[in-house]
Amino acid sequence: MPLRSGSATIRRRHRSLRFLAPIPSLLLISLAACGDDLLLPKDGEPARITPLESNVIGTVGQPLDDSLVVEVTDPGGRPVVGVEVAFVPLNGGVIEPDAPLTTDSHGRAAVRYTLGTTAGSQMVEAHASSVPAPNGVAVFAVTANPEPAQALVPDGGDGQSAPVSAPLPAPLIVKAVDRFSNGVAGIEVTWQAEGGGEVSPETVVTGADGRAATTRTLAGRVGSYTTVARVQDLEGSPLTFRSTAVGPELVIVTQPSTTAAAGVPLSQQPELQLQDPLGVPLNESDVRVTVQIADGGGAVGGRTTAESDGSGRVRFTDLELRGEAGTRTLIFAADGFTPVTSAPIVIQPGPPSDSESSLSVGNGTAGETNTISVVLEDEFGNRIPGVAGDLSIRISGANPAAGLPVTDNGNGSYSSSYVPIHSGTDQVTLEYRGAALGQSTSSVVFPGPTDPRASTAEVTRSGVFFVRIDVVVTVRDAQGNRVRQGGDQVQISANGGAPRTCAPADENAQTCVDNGDGTYTDAFIIIADDVTVDIQVNGTPIAGSPFHP
Repeated sequence: MPLRSGSATIRRRHRSLRFLAPIPSLLLISLAACGDDLLLPKDGEPARITPLESNVIGTVGQPLDDSLVVEVTDPGGRPVVGVEVAFVPLNGGVIEPDAPLTTDSHGRAAVRYTLGTTAGSQMVEAHASSVPAPNGVAVFAVTANPEPAQALVPDGGDGQSAPVSAPLPAPLIVKAVDRFSNGVAGIEVTWQAEGGGEVSPETVVTGADGRAATTRTLAGRVGSYTTVARVQDLEGSPLTFRSTAVGPELVIVTQPSTTAAAGVPLSQQPELQLQDPLGVPLNESDVRVTVQIADGGGAVGGRTTAESDGSGRVRFTDLELRGEAGTRTLIFAADGFTPVTSAPIVIQPGPPSDSESSLSVGNGTAGETNTISVVLEDEFGNRIPGVAGDLSIRISGANPAAGLPVTDNGNGSYSSSYVPIHSGTDQVTLEYRGAALGQSTSSVVFPGPTDPRASTAEVTRSGVFFVRIDVVVTVRDAQGNRVRQGGDQVQISANGGAPRTCAPADENAQTCVDNGDGTYTDAFIIIADDVTVDIQVNGTPIAGSPFHP
């Protein structure tokens, strides 16, 4: 049995050198000088690490059915025990255990491997640091297949445009994917053209990358088209692709006014030009172009259809926008032409409307402020702010006045006021820029509180020896308006006698009577030449008291 020593190695090396007689002596000297640097692993020492199965197949995100196993052997192919091996996943997978292992009695080490979530090729390396290079690394090539298809997702081609009757520039593409978004092959996709035109092919089976594509050809009509892709029982199905067929087009050469009043013709009317898909003007007459609201609600007033002239120019002359204040856009369309949308137009309230605006005033009291309220709206119910300078109030009737100023309270609400002097009925009229707006409204002005200083009395005398004194007292407010109701305390006395308090006729045995209409009457029979009559209302002498009839 040969010795396992350096001498045995040297004898083998010498036997080999007998066959190298032609090699130059300089090379022999160099080889001899290397000494132990060229020593190979000895028997029983690790010389190579190899996978028991280098190519394996699994499913993304799932553990392999079998462990990954490596074997470490010596130069004679015999297993080596106790060699440290570290497994390294290179594509996001997981190994268990993840710490280095040592080879068992069969020279083997094994781990469980759970694949990463990306389909395709994955690799796991096993490193044995004690094995000389290049034999110290074993490589497992793992083919990661996707899970079953879970969803259908778009993968290109949406939102394209093409001329009428032409195919879209790029195919429409969908992708069948598993829960990790890996493409899944072998899924049948059905394509359907909606709105006209066709798809080719109508049925496609997904390829190795999970994709299925079709070519969409549009019909001869300008406008929008949809295409639907379906796969039974997949999330996301059906998928809809949108495309647009373009042809000759309408181009706005003069935009409508950027601001306008509701119900008032635009100060700048739109003009359009017919042109081909390359932008060249079309000299085509009698093309009917219609306009309507594209966005924002309401309606278009005026003549909403115009025809092109011989140069392909289309002119609108009296368009107006009707409805609530806000922002609008207009869309212009003609058969066989791609429509066009205007720039935004800001709609402001229109002129005040007789029927929508309102004027209100309550009944008043003489000498007290009476408030007038105004709400100003156009015919569409839009509140009109900021026009107080154009408004005024005119009053006719008991307290005529003109040009009363108006205050702007915001949001189309206004107010005015006046102080009526005379009791009676006032007619209140709202004027806008000098002209009456809407219907007048009435206000009944009632007298103010009784004022003794403004109250009056008529005292008359008749007879010679037996003198009869007749008294009629009329109570008035501070403005001199007759207070047309009873209830005031009126006291009358003659020649210093005891005062008599007036009361309703059915409650008073005396002759001083409250007539209930603001007048009080009494009569005296006196035997005297000189007569003095004192009259008080509510404890205060009235104007002219005492009287000497």
